[in-house]
Amino acid sequence: MKNPEHVRTHACRFFSCPASYLAAWLFAAALLLHPAANAAPARVIVLTDAAGLGDKGFNDVCWQGVLKAGKDFGFEPLFLQSREQADYASNLTLAAGNSDIVVTLGYLFTDSLKQVAPHFPKTRFIHIEGDIQSDNLACYDFRSEEGGFLAGLVAGLFTKKNKVGVVSGMDIPPVEAYVSGFRAGVKTAGKAKGSTVEVNIASAGSFNDPVKGKSLAKTLIDKGVDVIFRVAGNTGVGVSEAVRSAGGVFLIAEDLDQDAEMPGKILASTLKRMDVAIYNAIRDTLESRFKAGHFWLGAAEGAIDLSEMKYSAEMFAPADIERVKKAKTLLRSGELKIPRRPAEVDGFAAPEL
Repeated sequence: MKNPEHVRTHACRFFSCPASYLAAWLFAAALLLHPAANAAPARVIVLTDAAGLGDKGFNDVCWQGVLKAGKDFGFEPLFLQSREQADYASNLTLAAGNSDIVVTLGYLFTDSLKQVAPHFPKTRFIHIEGDIQSDNLACYDFRSEEGGFLAGLVAGLFTKKNKVGVVSGMDIPPVEAYVSGFRAGVKTAGKAKGSTVEVNIASAGSFNDPVKGKSLAKTLIDKGVDVIFRVAGNTGVGVSEAVRSAGGVFLIAEDLDQDAEMPGKILASTLKRMDVAIYNAIRDTLESRFKAGHFWLGAAEGAIDLSEMKYSAEMFAPADIERVKKAKTLLRSGELKIPRRPAEVDGFAAPEL
């Protein structure tokens, strides 16, 4: 049998070929991965956004959930990476016609799913970030603003220059939620410190431009920012590079625990458990318990959290670590509501921590 990793690696290379060629490849890959002698394992195809796998964030977190499901339920997932948004609908159509379950990653798939999903009623779609109504589609959204709040609180409590920054990818609702929450967290830290902390925001306009991410991060550093929150997909890889080479500048990462990537330079990582949501959705589908609809997940459901700050906690005053712990408790209890949109931040009443 061909190595499944080999098949997965080549899947993303063929999406731009003629539709008939890719369809034939998908069929051949399914035969290679699922010999006829076996009891018809599920055919699962994952469609990533343009950042693809290896972004050390959004796509990688989601892929971990799919891989775990594959291991536990006996299937080998494939993935397709679209190089640009114009490819989403055609790639989605091909995947839907050659799989039992299609997993789509990212808000930008919303319009394509609305067009394609109703035409494949026997295929089950699992989508992360976005609300699409269809009887064969389960959508999961996350309260990214809560993760952003924790990131902003950490950044605001830590900064020595009272200047922090954000490098974001595209200005879409989930990213806006992250940034709005971050601003609210910084505001809360400023209240605790008795000082105003300035927030500088730079948007790359892309989730797949590490060069621009690095340039934007350097610009923020030149402005005096000493903590940067990256919410930029693969663009954020460039942000990390800029922080790594800058003295006295620290990073807060998103979606996945990346603290060990730069011990002490990464103050914390926000955790968004998309992997668990996808795993559970695949499990339920395979066990004939698929439930269509739109579902919100946040700290109260254990889906939003902050890394344990293993390499950085000693760099904070004990009182500030307690403030972070209290904020997490308030979020889990539902007592603390964080602004999701930019226009809501000014009216946010920072809590006493």
